[in-house]
Amino acid sequence: MQFAPSLHIEAVDIVGRFSRMVENWVLNRKREASFAKTVKELNKLTNRELADIGLNRGDIEDVARKGALAL
Repeated sequence: MQFAPSLHIEAVDIVGRFSRMVENWVLNRKREASFAKTVKELNKLTNRELADIGLNRGDIEDVARKGALAL
């Protein structure tokens, strides 16, 4: 007796995948905007003002990145 291979096709949730893709795209745009705004605002501060809040110029992008990822 021979067994025929069974063909199992999983349902593909196209609408769900597309929806998640759009949600991720929107979230990434928000993160990029937040990052850019934070960097711009922190770069406006003097070295003294940055030191008052415990930062230096080398910390700006790290702080902005962490803030953007927290969205």
